[in-house]
Amino acid sequence: MDKKSIIGLVLIFGIMVTFFMITKPSKEEIEQQRKLYNDSIAALQVKQVEAQKTEAEEQNDTLADHNNNGVFSTAAEKTAERTIRLENDVFKVDISTLGGAVKQVTLKDYLTYGKDTVTFFTPNGNVYGLNLSAGQQMISTDKLNFVCYVNNKPYDDTKPLKVSGNDSLMVAMRLFADADTLNANDERYIEFRYTLKGNDYRLGYSIITNNMGSVLTDERSIELTWNAEASLKERDKKIERQASSIYYLSNDEVDYLKEGGKDDNDNINADINWVSFKQQFFSMALFAKNDAFKSATMATKTENDTSLNYLRTFSTTLTIPFEIKNAREEFNMNFFFGPNKYSIVKKWDNHYEEIIPLGWGFAPLQWINRFVIIPVFDLLQRFDWNMGIIILILTIMVKIVLFPLAYKSFASSAKMKIIQPEVQKINDKFPKKEQALQKQQAVMQLYKRAGVNPMAGCLPMLLQFPILVAMFRFFPASIELRQKSFLWADDLSSYDSILNLPFDIPFYGSNVSLFCLLMTVAQIFYTRMTMKQQAGSNQMPGMKYMMYFMPIFMLFILNKYSSALNYYYFISLCFTFLQMWIIRSTIDEKKVWQKLEASRNKPVKKSKWQQRIEALEKQNKALQAQRNKQRK
Repeated sequence: MDKKSIIGLVLIFGIMVTFFMITKPSKEEIEQQRKLYNDSIAALQVKQVEAQKTEAEEQNDTLADHNNNGVFSTAAEKTAERTIRLENDVFKVDISTLGGAVKQVTLKDYLTYGKDTVTFFTPNGNVYGLNLSAGQQMISTDKLNFVCYVNNKPYDDTKPLKVSGNDSLMVAMRLFADADTLNANDERYIEFRYTLKGNDYRLGYSIITNNMGSVLTDERSIELTWNAEASLKERDKKIERQASSIYYLSNDEVDYLKEGGKDDNDNINADINWVSFKQQFFSMALFAKNDAFKSATMATKTENDTSLNYLRTFSTTLTIPFEIKNAREEFNMNFFFGPNKYSIVKKWDNHYEEIIPLGWGFAPLQWINRFVIIPVFDLLQRFDWNMGIIILILTIMVKIVLFPLAYKSFASSAKMKIIQPEVQKINDKFPKKEQALQKQQAVMQLYKRAGVNPMAGCLPMLLQFPILVAMFRFFPASIELRQKSFLWADDLSSYDSILNLPFDIPFYGSNVSLFCLLMTVAQIFYTRMTMKQQAGSNQMPGMKYMMYFMPIFMLFILNKYSSALNYYYFISLCFTFLQMWIIRSTIDEKKVWQKLEASRNKPVKKSKWQQRIEALEKQNKALQAQRNKQRK
């Protein structure tokens, strides 16, 4: 090595030593690095301890499941949950191997107001299963693993099971009592059997026990518990919550827990044929087929859930008659997941159509809707017209049917207005209170001479009133109007809003319904015409203002109601104006006066009622005269 190489190596070594000296960390930096290293080691140790703890807890949970579930201990082991999808023409049903229960139902032909698919059950919001006694242990099947069977063979496919038309399919979910849950030859099991038809909103559901007498406590009944959360499907959360409750059929009568969004519960110790978790336009129900449930506890509750889609929670526990000791026992039922549509549920002949509010339980209103309005409405729907046009035609038909009654009412009012000057003369002739009876008799004679029946104006209106009230129930309850648009209304089953206020008006709301405003204006004009028709007649003080108060009152009541209802009332009032104009144009004022003049000098035949009144008056006068003599 020459001199130059040695000098180069020395310089390089010097530079490296100088670099390391300059970049050497301080004592503080060395201490900080040591601390970071120690913290990393400690964190790693904590994670290892937590992992060991979690593993131990899982082992303890598994051991607890074994201890708590007895002969179903293997079915309680944690395994991967599988979902089997059944599909027909109207809905899709997802059934889980965990609990062997329906996990979700999706309707094909309906959407929510937010344009999502209509589904039943929120995630983990639907739970049903059996409460079983095995010795000293109480076992719930909703946390146990079932095995899916199709055509009596274990089903291990991910493809949906589809059925259409008049076809049907059957799926069995089995809960085995022995250790090997995959043993198809095992003869001790509980089976949930589901039967799906091609075009039906019902899902057959049967509970079958096979050779379970030696496993379960010998009882004559078992309990089926069902809890479900109702989710928002319509535009107005408050209205849908108010229309949601539990309905049931017992002793051939339909009853229900409190509506209006109020929590309620009940214990029914009687036969129950079905239980329904009802919402505004959809419901899910469980029907007993051959035998009835022997008792039930039911409850509705609204939780403090801030979720936009949450409505309320339904729960029921049903007692099912069951002979466990029999080698094979079976109880057959039907689930229903679908629309509250009268034409669908009426054909079942089990009173389920009574969950649709058509008349507050008042039979005449229900008869009008069921036997008149609904058949005509269904007939008009066959023409595939817009719902607004159908309501218009329905209104015209109702007005034509009621025209004879309306004619009598308006004609009587018009004639009474014509002879009002004569009535005023009678009032002037008998101004004193003690002459009230004489005045009344004179007015009645005047009406009779003119051919006017004062009751003719009241009775027809009373006969028309049930139809108006029936319509008040029909439109808000008709799912056919749901999400059907007309003019500015995008959903005739809900309110139409042309303006959303930034604040809420008490009893009115924050929306401005144009159909409701039009109806209110029309009603004010109708009230004004009626008051003019009765001008000069004797009225109670303040009645005039009360008549004008009613339209304003209805504005506040109907602002949140179905826009179809307000639209019907509006066009109905418009046709009423037309009827009044036609009827008034047909009444000849001269003929009324001629008839009155012709009968003025003729003796009026007194009715038996008038004769009795006059006899009582004479008797009272005679008694009064006798008392005056005695006082003197």
